[in-house]
Amino acid sequence: MELFNKNGINILTESAPKTPRFSVQFFFKVSKKQKYNGINSLLARLLLQGTKKYSASRLAYMFENECIDVSTKAKQDYIKISLCFLNEDFNLAMDLVKDLILNSTFNDFEKEIIKIKGDINSDLDNPKVKMTDAFIRTIYKNHPYSETNTSILNDLDKITKEDIIEAHKQMLNSKKAIVVVGDIENEEKILSYFEQEFSFMKSDNPKDEIEDLFNNNIEKDEYVWISKNDAKQAQIIQGCLLDSFNSQLCAKISVMNNILGSSGLSSRMFVNLRDKQGLAYNVRSQYDTMLHSAIFNMYIGTTPKNIKKSLEGFRIELEKLANEKVTDEELKGAKENISGKLKYFSQNNSQIASVQGYNFIMGLGLKYKELYLDDVYNVSKDDICYIANKIINTKKTTAIIAPDEYKEQIKDLL
Repeated sequence: MELFNKNGINILTESAPKTPRFSVQFFFKVSKKQKYNGINSLLARLLLQGTKKYSASRLAYMFENECIDVSTKAKQDYIKISLCFLNEDFNLAMDLVKDLILNSTFNDFEKEIIKIKGDINSDLDNPKVKMTDAFIRTIYKNHPYSETNTSILNDLDKITKEDIIEAHKQMLNSKKAIVVVGDIENEEKILSYFEQEFSFMKSDNPKDEIEDLFNNNIEKDEYVWISKNDAKQAQIIQGCLLDSFNSQLCAKISVMNNILGSSGLSSRMFVNLRDKQGLAYNVRSQYDTMLHSAIFNMYIGTTPKNIKKSLEGFRIELEKLANEKVTDEELKGAKENISGKLKYFSQNNSQIASVQGYNFIMGLGLKYKELYLDDVYNVSKDDICYIANKIINTKKTTAIIAPDEYKEQIKDLL
């Protein structure tokens, strides 16, 4: 992957010879807190709902008829527009996406709000989604990362078309990048094309207001109980805020997480809590990284009578990692698992564009994957003990959804 700056436009290119389809992705960094939760999600959806030139139905027909896959995504730190199309359709695809970015009318924002409400209410019928929603809102209280289905639902009716237009202006005034991966025959021609036709993608670097809003110092453990008296299964998630991908600890946390609970059937949580003790229907640990923070969490789906025992199981597994060095086999396996997953998700043109565009827009650089893997392979047994101890001594947030009759188990914690 190479980075070019053409008259202020960040263009990343990688040649993938003899591949039949191009992937082109447009990244817009989010640096400003939304006025209301859900504005960027609504904006991303509306970009596909009609322009001054084409109606939503006409756009859908054109994309489908020409076999151009297009999607939009709004995440905590960026908005992304992705296209994948046959090599010969490059100019047509770029004409259409340019129209989407510059000339979307946002006229259907009220209809889209109704659709989002329906999607959210459907999602929140899932107990696991409802529990995770409460967990995120609690651990990121009063921070932009606290946006969840529930907080979006609470704010949707406050959003006006003017709010969407303002969010669109912020998007166009953000740090931006165009990522192109495909069978590039003439790189200079592509660079000149974007320089001439996509001058609006010149990248500004506004002050990151979200970073200034973040407080990583949680002073006490938090427990959230969500009543669901008809539930046959208790869902439990417990986690804490940790360093993210721009920290020296990232690789160490990743390897520890892999050994503990993210590597599927071979992970310690799966073997010890599910196979040996029969506590879990489903169990895992996870390390989610974002620009300004990261969450490490442990999840289990269990019989309600085993809520307290499951929480103790989380603690015991962490204490084992903190006090007893892992085996050579575990350490090697975790590193190979992480390396294999990175390679698996960097195979096709769209995956490469997505990973490299994200790394660039987050300020990680185009060699981040290689540097990260070097760090992974340098993680030691002592590093695993250190990270486990760090998690044990960090204040945690726990969310539980279960029938109220089982609340007695943890009444001293609530």
